[in-house]
Amino acid sequence: MTGHNTRPPKGDDFGILSRDLPFMARTLQSLLRPEGHAIRQALDLEAGVIGVLSVIWLNPGISQNDLATSVVLKKSAVTAVVKHLEERGLVARERSQQDRRQNALTLTADGHTLIAKIREHTEALNDRLFENVSAAERETFFAVMDKVVQNLLTGSDR
Repeated sequence: MTGHNTRPPKGDDFGILSRDLPFMARTLQSLLRPEGHAIRQALDLEAGVIGVLSVIWLNPGISQNDLATSVVLKKSAVTAVVKHLEERGLVARERSQQDRRQNALTLTADGHTLIAKIREHTEALNDRLFENVSAAERETFFAVMDKVVQNLLTGSDR
């Protein structure tokens, strides 16, 4: 097909679509995919691992079911990722004190070391992506994103 543009247009070429959240979210996801790939490649990680490790880091003792909900993955996918991370010595699984049918997940010392490396990469990426954005605008952006996520979560009950 001649004349096909494989590069996304500049933000000012989106017109009304620049105010369409699903369109902009897909565009952001597409543009961020190579950035995530570069971080995973630098740290020798598979897809999905960064989110899983990060949620466990922030929520020590989280169950696999709650983890799956948090990272928006199927329970079977999370089970496979957790098993792989456990085999690599990054995550520990033990029976939950509250519910013996569930596993409580925590990071091992190696898991904490890896999270520190992940945070270095992701913080540098965030700083670069928000280079021309004031601190106040950045805070507003994330506050609005959080509200949108909460609206989607509560709206899923409808």
